[in-house]
Amino acid sequence: MTFLETACVALNERLKGHTFEKTVSLRIKEVGNIFISGSDAVVSDERADSAVISDQVTLQKILNGDLHPMKAILFGKMKIAGDAKTAAKFGSLFG
Repeated sequence: MTFLETACVALNERLKGHTFEKTVSLRIKEVGNIFISGSDAVVSDERADSAVISDQVTLQKILNGDLHPMKAILFGKMKIAGDAKTAAKFGSLFG
């Protein structure tokens, strides 16, 4: 299973019970994109209302619970483009 597929499985677990009214694109540098719509995460290059841009190492730390998305933003490891409220809702999935 590729990193993107593994990340989608982990994100879909976290999305249970949550629904995004707007869309989020996770852009993982040099790897690919994950598109979150409603309560589903899939590998896709589709454009979204908000983009969260990071590298694979940072996203893996976030998925493992070793790094909170807000800290990643503060440390410059993650950037947000587009609708900040939707990106904040994404961050709330991690505590």
